[in-house]
Amino acid sequence: MDPTTVACNCRTSDVSQRGINASAEATSYFAAVIELNERLWSPEDPEGNIVMSIAENRLTVDLIKDKLQSKLSFPDSVFFYDNAAGSAKMKAALVGLLQHTFMKGLKLHPDNVTVSSGCGAVISNLIYCVTQPGEGIAIPAPYYPAFDFDLTCKNDAVPVAVHLSASDQPYDQQLQTASGDYLQRTGKRLVALLVTNPDNPTGTVYSEQHLLQMLKWCVQNKIHMISDEIYANSIFKPDCQFTSMAVLASRAEEHGLDPEDVKSYVHVTFGLSKDWCASGLRVGCLWTLNARLQAALQNVNAFYGVSGIAQHMIAEMLEDLSFVDKYLKENKRRLGSAYGTLAGALTKAGIKFTPAAGSVFCWVDLRSALSQPTWKAERQLWEEGFVQRCGFIITPGQASHASEPGFFRICYAIVDRETILQLVQRLVGFITKSDAERQQVPLWINKASMQKAKQEIEADPTQPAKPAFE
Repeated sequence: MDPTTVACNCRTSDVSQRGINASAEATSYFAAVIELNERLWSPEDPEGNIVMSIAENRLTVDLIKDKLQSKLSFPDSVFFYDNAAGSAKMKAALVGLLQHTFMKGLKLHPDNVTVSSGCGAVISNLIYCVTQPGEGIAIPAPYYPAFDFDLTCKNDAVPVAVHLSASDQPYDQQLQTASGDYLQRTGKRLVALLVTNPDNPTGTVYSEQHLLQMLKWCVQNKIHMISDEIYANSIFKPDCQFTSMAVLASRAEEHGLDPEDVKSYVHVTFGLSKDWCASGLRVGCLWTLNARLQAALQNVNAFYGVSGIAQHMIAEMLEDLSFVDKYLKENKRRLGSAYGTLAGALTKAGIKFTPAAGSVFCWVDLRSALSQPTWKAERQLWEEGFVQRCGFIITPGQASHASEPGFFRICYAIVDRETILQLVQRLVGFITKSDAERQQVPLWINKASMQKAKQEIEADPTQPAKPAFE
């Protein structure tokens, strides 16, 4: 046989196509974060960098640290295998927390809760269990930049940005139009709606009316309604009314919905990373009444469990409802104070932003600072201006699928008051200059250095392919 006709079974790469896909950057700004994190601003180092692009709350970590350090005694059982979906003690404590806070009035059962290593894992596993390759996940935009990675790294789901307008048609009609457009364009269905409430990146809270419109559309069309409520206990605006999707779902019959369909298609994610300043503990949770989904997650979650010690300590903390009340009150106070500092400085500078009610974000409008209304101009302002010439990083709007160029996300709960003011000072000092004057500002961060950092990340197999920046 002619050897040239023999089919070659060999690979052209030392990793699979899945591995190749997974090696891409989770966000467009990861390399800049790595570079700027090497030297951070402080009063003692005024030339340091400012990183405010990571959705993290560090304002009340002192309270969490003190409480957990008082819970360092634990039983031998934490060293052994346990329920892959979470220990009985942990799930009972989480149910107690939910019933005490943003799911008040509901009678919840621990069996309806799954505990995983972060909400990224929760959402990835959930999508793995409810989608087929190529099916779409509708996400109201702008949205959390790493959702794209969470939905696609392990799964072949397709994130579909949907720009909902509160002044336009009802949300269910807008979603139906988006669903039809996706089907016509791809031949595939939208099978889920993923909503973050309070919102990332705007910090706004959905009204009960809009949530109900989304719930009805999902249930009536047998589409999974996934409500990401990881910031539900971080609402600092006193008069803001938050409604959990689980609470709405409990009133299904009042709204003409089939209770059995609601059980199948409504899911709520939450965790400790944001409300509880504990992103490093890697605790994400899912509440669902879908028994078949719970059975699937029981097995899938075997690869994403939380350590027994962590679960025991956290459960002990959450069981103390007196501490829970005091902590959440203080956390909201500090969040509100930090937001107030940023909002006040932006207002004084004449910079527009979307008023926030909760979470850890401020969505600022810098369209007037663009050289032209294009994504290229936004990237140029962000990279050559903010990062390279000003030494600070905030999240570019394109990463969040903004409807138009010029919007940016500021994460204010990761730094102290002085750093917030320093950021605004640098921002205003740069955008008030003419284009010619901006080019004269000395480079703070060398572009080649940023590119080198990016290449090192991509080349080093020991470096996580995707960061845990949420």
